[in-house]
Amino acid sequence: MRWNTYLLTLFLALGLVACGKEEAPAPETTAPAAESAATDAPAAAKPAAGGGYEPAADERVPGITVSKEELEKQLEAAHANTPQPEIPAEEGAKAE
Repeated sequence: MRWNTYLLTLFLALGLVACGKEEAPAPETTAPAAESAATDAPAAAKPAAGGGYEPAADERVPGITVSKEELEKQLEAAHANTPQPEIPAEEGAKAE
């Protein structure tokens, strides 16, 4: 029985060693146009204020992705249409 345990341990250890090896990644082949576009993109990008994520043009979805300016316009419109709360203590003070 003892040799069975050693044999099983040996097979399990060999299996772990075989699965643990990492293969070298294949070299990526990119077109020269893609490389030049990748190097030009960081230089052309404007810095985002406050470190927020700014989606690229191909990541924007019409009707879903909203710019900060559009959000501010919507917020201003919502505040303009919101009625001011009526506080009963102020009405009583004005009547006297």
